[in-house]
Amino acid sequence: MLKKGKSVTPAAGSLDSALASRKLKVLLLVGACFFGLWLAITIFSQGSLWPLLAVPIIAGAWFFYEIGAVIAVGLAGLLLVQASLEKPGTIVLALATFAVLGLLLGWGQRRQRTAQRQMMRSSLTDSLTGLFNYGHFMRCLDSEISRADRYGGFVTLVMFDIDHFKLFNDRYGHEKGNEALRAVAAVLRREKRDSDIVARYGGEEFVLMIPEDEAAGVETAGRLREAIAEAPVPLGGGSMTGVTVSVGVACYPASAGSREELLDKVDQLLYSSKRRGRNQVSVASSRQRLAAM
Repeated sequence: MLKKGKSVTPAAGSLDSALASRKLKVLLLVGACFFGLWLAITIFSQGSLWPLLAVPIIAGAWFFYEIGAVIAVGLAGLLLVQASLEKPGTIVLALATFAVLGLLLGWGQRRQRTAQRQMMRSSLTDSLTGLFNYGHFMRCLDSEISRADRYGGFVTLVMFDIDHFKLFNDRYGHEKGNEALRAVAAVLRREKRDSDIVARYGGEEFVLMIPEDEAAGVETAGRLREAIAEAPVPLGGGSMTGVTVSVGVACYPASAGSREELLDKVDQLLYSSKRRGRNQVSVASSRQRLAAM
């Protein structure tokens, strides 16, 4: 079995890293604001500056939502208690107002960010299976081929097609057909390595991209074909059935010289598996691989 590698999925990792870096910068900025105001209020006796505490409270709410507002208000309260300013009633009322506004702002920001994440997720994934969709997969494929061209290496595609899927739908109904698609997707998601990218290619077809050579693709294809054949598809009432897949494996640049040729080659090999009896893996012959080089 192949060892698991580091994930190269581009969307989630870079986005989370950028967001974490941004939040760290804001956290440092909020801390600097409190420190500066503390100096101004306590050391330089600039008590009239305390309304500026609204700035770090707003910043905390904007980037850290309700919890950010609560923490910022708590720090502001501690600062003001230490400074012992006059008119405490007015200050408490203002601080309470800041707190309410911060909580409202944080709530609104959290809802907006959640909606943005859901929109981004829907633009990257297939709604039925939860796998990456065709558009995102093609972008990843272009990126991996560019990497292989620049630094060397291989990109192997493994394409799966559920056998007799139309007959399955006709016999059990389209909802059970959806269950079969979800069952196959679950196996692919569970069994793939972290460095592999799996997507729903369209209809009953799935594709797996492996940033390694053809041998790795053939080993992975065989293992996944067997796992899919063993996976149960629920039919309701406690009854189960199963499906099989036909598989094609092609490698860039070993058996194809471009993205289009790679996709065409793996599609041809998949249908070769179907013509030869289904539930099997087809790979380019040695002569075909040499001709492509």
